[in-house]
Amino acid sequence: MVQMKSDFKTQANRYRLSSACHAGCQPGFDAVRATMLAAVILALGFSAAGAQESQSQAQPASATADQANNAASSQILLRGTTGSGEQETVFTESLLDAERTGTNSRDTSDPVSQLEDAEETPVLRTRQEQGRVRRLQPEPAVVDPLVTTTPSARSNIRQPRSQEGTGATTRDDPFAPLGLRIGSWRAFSTLEQTAGYSSNIDGAAMGDGGAFSRTDVSLSLQSDWSRHSARIDAAGTVRRNFDGSNEIIPNGSVSGELTLDLIDGWQTNARLAYEYDTESATSTAITVPAASRTGFHTATATSSIARTDRKLLLSLRGVAQRTDYERIELEDGSTVSQDDRNNTLLTATARAGYEASPAFTPFVEVEGGIRRYDLEEDRNGEDRNSTILAARGGVELDFGEKLTGEISAGYRVEDYADPALTNLEAVTVDGNLVWSPYRDTTVTMSASTEFSGATTAGDNGSVVRAANVEIERRANDRLTLTANGGIQHTAPDNGDDTQTLWTAGAGFSYWLNRFMAITGSVEHSSQQSESPALSYDATTVRAGIRLQR
Repeated sequence: MVQMKSDFKTQANRYRLSSACHAGCQPGFDAVRATMLAAVILALGFSAAGAQESQSQAQPASATADQANNAASSQILLRGTTGSGEQETVFTESLLDAERTGTNSRDTSDPVSQLEDAEETPVLRTRQEQGRVRRLQPEPAVVDPLVTTTPSARSNIRQPRSQEGTGATTRDDPFAPLGLRIGSWRAFSTLEQTAGYSSNIDGAAMGDGGAFSRTDVSLSLQSDWSRHSARIDAAGTVRRNFDGSNEIIPNGSVSGELTLDLIDGWQTNARLAYEYDTESATSTAITVPAASRTGFHTATATSSIARTDRKLLLSLRGVAQRTDYERIELEDGSTVSQDDRNNTLLTATARAGYEASPAFTPFVEVEGGIRRYDLEEDRNGEDRNSTILAARGGVELDFGEKLTGEISAGYRVEDYADPALTNLEAVTVDGNLVWSPYRDTTVTMSASTEFSGATTAGDNGSVVRAANVEIERRANDRLTLTANGGIQHTAPDNGDDTQTLWTAGAGFSYWLNRFMAITGSVEHSSQQSESPALSYDATTVRAGIRLQR
């Protein structure tokens, strides 16, 4: 028995050395497996030696044979790794049966040969069953097939949706403004300085051409809060004409907006805005010969509340708007008051929509309001205070990046207090759609219907309808191309002096770096009217630089 154990130890050491050599010569061979096989050989050797010793002591032959057969026929599991997966190797052939039959050509007394002839069946086991238990680590989220970095757990940026039909998404703009963080706010600013030439610098009948410069400035503050949102926007434009009327034409606006997310899907919004603009000296609203453009001020306050978390969408909006006109400067240096044009407009709009699908929401809305002038009667002795009623029906569209916006049609009536003035009423069409036919191309379409008051005796005002389309093509990361076209039709209710303004233009911007771009544009305008004094054509070209932060 001692001699047999010694022989098995010798065989085990021999197999361990040969396995180690094999592991060094062939990549992927697990040296741990060789050690485990050697340990099994030793165990089998001791078992066989014990069996012979038991037979020599004349134990019952039948019991000894049954025990030997059961032990030999049992499967031997060797734990280890082969290749890249964790497996267990199962030896199904009985070593003792192979030793008794002697059918193999090899030396059946060698346990190493028996192990080499055994059939191996890989059995996959769970992580807990394979040797030492290891703590499971969270799998990193794969953002890109070639980049397996884990995104920040604090990131809550919504990924852009794929465009239907193309599978494309909007590319990140490497020249987008970085902004400046100020506490929980982020500030963005732009400055654009251009110079140009217009064939009709004043936009008047038989106008002269001339050069001009234009400066555009904008500033935006946007909140970065986990809940609610707010923003403040300011913009200004100054144009200086070096020929023609040699005027300085300013324009500016500032607004603040606050949105509060309330409970149960309710949301409220409040907005304050102020704008300063000027009227041309040839405007039909100015009935006296003005020496220059005249300014006017508009202040607007808007408040709304809406519920958007259900199929039935409800909203209520109120608007208060104040308009004040400056005095007209005449050619002789005197001025004329326009207090009879100063007015306050109050409107309330209720809207109900039903979300038939996430992309299609039809709606209806009704509007009511009043307009009150500072003076009960204007310069012509007419009372232009009025009551406004309107109804519209339309649909909201949301097809992701492919198509978003809304369009509506309805009817609006402005009923004047003075019986000498007829009602100003018309069919209205309003809407704004943003369509992306394919990647990096955006088409913006808009339509509007507005009512414009009048200062001429017996005239109740005009209906102004406008439609515009703008195409923006991002040729590459640096170059963006634009094209636009539009029409504006002004129809006085009395049918006199109808005006139609056509516009078409194209432009580009080329970014030199993230903070500076070269810009350029060309535009042609043509206004046609039954009155020759209101007809003109103008072509304008300008170029400059844009700075942003």
